[in-house]
Amino acid sequence: MSHSGSAQWRACIRDDRAAIRGAGIVLGDRHVLTCAHILLPQIPGAEVGRPDQDFQVDLVGRRPAGPPARGRVVDGCWKPPQDDQRADLALLGLAEPLPYGTGPVLRRLPSGARRTVRMFGFPSMVPTGVWARARLAGDGGPGGEWIQLDSEPAGPAVEPGFSGTAVFDEETDQVLGIVVSYLAGRGSALSWMIPVETIIRYLPRVRDWVSGDSAVDASFAAPIGPVATDETVVRQLTDFLAPGAPPDSRIIVTVPGSAAHAALRDVVLRTSREFRPDGTDRGVPAPATAGESPPGRIDLALDVSGRTVAEVASRIVNWMSVGADPEKSLADSMAGEPPPMNLVLDGVDRAADPAALVAEVVRPIADRVAGRDLRLLLAFHDDRAPSLGYAALELLAARIAEVRVAEQAARERYAHVAARVRPVRAPTPHEPGLRLRLTALRAAAAQPGDTPLLPAIESCRRKADRALDAARQARRELGELLDQRDRMRDRLDGYRAGVPAPLREDPELTALYREAHEALWRGPADLAACAVLVDRYATTIRRRAAERDDRRPLGGRGDRPGAAR
Repeated sequence: MSHSGSAQWRACIRDDRAAIRGAGIVLGDRHVLTCAHILLPQIPGAEVGRPDQDFQVDLVGRRPAGPPARGRVVDGCWKPPQDDQRADLALLGLAEPLPYGTGPVLRRLPSGARRTVRMFGFPSMVPTGVWARARLAGDGGPGGEWIQLDSEPAGPAVEPGFSGTAVFDEETDQVLGIVVSYLAGRGSALSWMIPVETIIRYLPRVRDWVSGDSAVDASFAAPIGPVATDETVVRQLTDFLAPGAPPDSRIIVTVPGSAAHAALRDVVLRTSREFRPDGTDRGVPAPATAGESPPGRIDLALDVSGRTVAEVASRIVNWMSVGADPEKSLADSMAGEPPPMNLVLDGVDRAADPAALVAEVVRPIADRVAGRDLRLLLAFHDDRAPSLGYAALELLAARIAEVRVAEQAARERYAHVAARVRPVRAPTPHEPGLRLRLTALRAAAAQPGDTPLLPAIESCRRKADRALDAARQARRELGELLDQRDRMRDRLDGYRAGVPAPLREDPELTALYREAHEALWRGPADLAACAVLVDRYATTIRRRAAERDDRRPLGGRGDRPGAAR
């Protein structure tokens, strides 16, 4: 297998005895990124610290091949593995610059991406190197800092000799991270990489070789003065983002400098691999404690203040698909199967055109929330902003559309179930009334004046939420009715299978079975009546079996009337 582009910068790292320690990736013309643990002393009991020695760097992807370069750990770029295995990064500086260097080979990656990747490692059985392929599986590792890799079952898997090697994106050839760990064991196909975002946080110096926008705008991490954090808002946002939380779209008002805005910053930063604070920067919220997972996940947090619709839409499209057509619209991107996404747009009312942003960015996303792993949080800075009411109405309209779809699904389930079981209660429709209320609210919003409509919109939104829950619950309950019938069918067949052989042709049992069977299989089954019939059949089986046992002779061949004793 041969590759061009970024793959030519892969490196094999050896100690002063030329023994292979692991792998790395060349950055620029005189740096090599790798894992810190491969540089630690190999002697048991040796003092652990920053290595004070040179390492050989063999540029195995370079053509023509040259002699190994020499490098040592750069000042401030030694991050050894912590007790819970976080960090584990090092940057080597080469003694002499290379004739030519790399460009920005590192690429930030959407956390929900499921891309095919390849890695070049140096296992002991193949010291010249071997390629392995895998697929990104999702967040993992200590504190969610890593990404799990699932290797192809039929191909080579990650093993010792791969640590520090670059993880190349199969499609773009860019480096998405470096291999850090694997699951030991024969035939194991599990390994983990440190993604670029985590690398940047520990080694800010590598930013010079990174492409792709950050998942979190830098303004969220800008130092601020001492501000208390609104813990109520933190809890609300944490619940909104929690794994397994229902898809939703919400609005909050957070004035910059307020406790609520500090809470938003806190949650955004603690869910970011790149900007998660280490507790040492003044004015930045403290991180989760060691071993504690971040509060959910924010995939993309944008400060849209002053930005145009095109700028915001482009950021979202590029995040959704690495290497996407730059001309692809947001609507087209959302029309297919968008990836799981928790999206925060901060400063909506301060965008270049807030109304256009809501119409052309917010609404297409809100319309796709139903039935998908999507959550959209809009943060406004002014509770009197005209765009706030407009955005609230658009989110309400999207929610009512969800109600319409859910109630239609409930009606269809009702028609299916009512033909098969009874009694069945028809779902109560709420969407027509909600739609009328939405029309009235929009008409009121179009009238001049300062009448506050947000409370009325929020009230209607709560009603829509309850209607959506009711429709989904009705559909579940209708399905449960069919499940009850099917369980009774299984019970009836199970009882029949357990009838003793001498009673298989018993007229009473045959008649009771036929009656219960016809009640369950012919026409709408009355569940209460069917339950009685199935229980009666089971009770009769037990009674007839007991009667037969009572009539059976107690002794052996000699225990019969007139037998000699």
